[in-house]
This record gives sequence, C-alpha cells and structure tokens, in this order.
Amino acid sequence: MANGKKVKPVSPPDFDNPVTIENIGLFIKAKRTSQGLNTEDCAMLCDVSAYTLNKIENGFKGVKLETILQITQALGIKLKVQKWEDE
Repeated sequence: MANGKKVKPVSPPDFDNPVTIENIGLFIKAKRTSQGLNTEDCAMLCDVSAYTLNKIENGFKGVKLETILQITQALGIKLKVQKWEDE
C-alpha cells in the first residue's frame, strides 16, 4: 500500500440480490478491501485509473462493460450467466 494506511474490509452485498451496476460496484469494493488493496493500488493492478475504479465502486453509470470485466478478472471475481429454462 502506497500510503501505509490499513484498508478496512467492506462486506459484500447479498449474493442473491439482482445484478445491478451498484451491486457489481459493491462486490468489487468488497473484494478489493478483503485483499487489503487501496483504490490506487487496485487501479494499477487492474490497469484502470483510480477515478474509474471509484466510479464503478460507487455505482456510477456510463462505465464500459469491458472495463468492469477487466477489473473483475484482475481481482478474481467470477461472473456467470446461468442457463435459462424455455418458457
């Protein structure tokens, strides 16, 4: 960590909640903090700006899906589409 401050872990949202940009951001923040990474270090690891990471963690809209996938992959978060049943 660049500034020596301890990162306080944040709990993830309920895993049964619907997928929203806000919940994805909360999962990313929970994973980042559970790994003890501050925003700047995590952004460098994910090859994005700290500003972009902060926007995603706070649920701002207008972020590219490609960027979200890049971050989740770098942090080891697996996103999954489940098979749907025919109606």
